[in-house]
Amino acid sequence: MLDIDYQILKIIYQIDEKARLKQIQKEIKANKGVEIALSTINSCLERLEREEYVKWVRYSHIELTHKGENIAKELLRHAQLLELLLHNELNLSIDKAHEESEKFNLIFSCDTINKICEKYNHPNYCPCGKEIPNSDSCYCGEEHKNFI
Repeated sequence: MLDIDYQILKIIYQIDEKARLKQIQKEIKANKGVEIALSTINSCLERLEREEYVKWVRYSHIELTHKGENIAKELLRHAQLLELLLHNELNLSIDKAHEESEKFNLIFSCDTINKICEKYNHPNYCPCGKEIPNSDSCYCGEEHKNFI
């Protein structure tokens, strides 16, 4: 999968409703500061649909499949736990820790991310206050969650 595919899955998940092509383009521009052509996003969505990460009918809304939702949650979890590590251990500001964590979240394995999660007693929220989600393949069971 390409980096842009991961970005698109996270954006669709974060929109938290039935996403549309233009919304995805707008979010990429807001997050990355670059405008991606609709044709490029269209190609990514076709690829994601073939791989069963999204359900999409051209000129209509886009929905994540269970498989797509899980990978989006996993990507967010990785970024948020890295954000926590960068903020707590390197004293980066919340904004800087968030920005840096987005650059590195595809590099670390679930095993490494789980070690970070254990180190911080299975936190529910990242430094910027967003809830850290669980996925089927990379998660903390309810018995480990640190409910505050």
